[in-house]
Amino acid sequence: MHNKINLLTLLLFLLVSACSTTSQWTKLSKNAHQEFSNQEYASALQMYEEYFVAHNNNPTQIPDTLYRNAGIAAYRLGQTQKALDFLNLIRHSDIAHDETQYVLALANREINNLSREITALETYVNKFPFGPHIEEMRQRLFQTYVESQNYDKAIALWPDIEENAQDNESLLNDYFIALLPTENEQELLDVSDQLITLNPENIPALLYRAEHFFWKAENRYQAEMEAYEKNRTRKQYAQLLRAFEVLNADFRRSLNLFLALYQVDPRPAYARFIGNIYLRFDDKVKAKHYLELSED
Repeated sequence: MHNKINLLTLLLFLLVSACSTTSQWTKLSKNAHQEFSNQEYASALQMYEEYFVAHNNNPTQIPDTLYRNAGIAAYRLGQTQKALDFLNLIRHSDIAHDETQYVLALANREINNLSREITALETYVNKFPFGPHIEEMRQRLFQTYVESQNYDKAIALWPDIEENAQDNESLLNDYFIALLPTENEQELLDVSDQLITLNPENIPALLYRAEHFFWKAENRYQAEMEAYEKNRTRKQYAQLLRAFEVLNADFRRSLNLFLALYQVDPRPAYARFIGNIYLRFDDKVKAKHYLELSED
């Protein structure tokens, strides 16, 4: 009988002790959440980590909410890798709200993990289209698509950020880069014009337009001269003169652009284009000068 009483007493003690411990850790997590809500991130993180240690850092025994808040708190304290260690445990969980994905995107950018950053950005944009950081996330997602050469995705996303990107040279530059493989001539001309308006010394935009108008004029020149050589009639000659009015205007546009490029960056390649244009204008002195510069 005495042994039964002792056993019962022991079991009762263990039960009370367990309840007391559970109550203790519940109180700790509540206090941590309160500190987190008050943006007292240092004390909140300390409490969360105490809870993790007490539960042997076993994710199956730790609520996702604690990992989420601990990760965000760590990031706010500048502890990027610790933040990722916590948040990566729950990034696919339903508890991973918009702020979770926002911090994951920022943190992965800091450690140059582009693929993980893109994943967080895509999750934010797709799941939280009305989130407080949506414009920032969309713009950054667009930039990461260009960085990773996912140009089709970048172009598809462009309409969602276009309105807020009209005065942003960096975003327009990225869109221009994404467009180049498509050879969408009119769109490239429009965007390059916008870029030059924002920055008259934007070299990629200047070069695209300069080469575009040069080859447009040169190809027309070659075609019209070939047609005239095959049929030297007055009618064909009159057509040649009309064509020269148009192509000379394009040569002039190209010349002005290449002269602007050469002033910013005096490359021999630019000088060669300038010299060849002056040859088409029959200005032998200037043509000779720039062609000699192209040989430097």
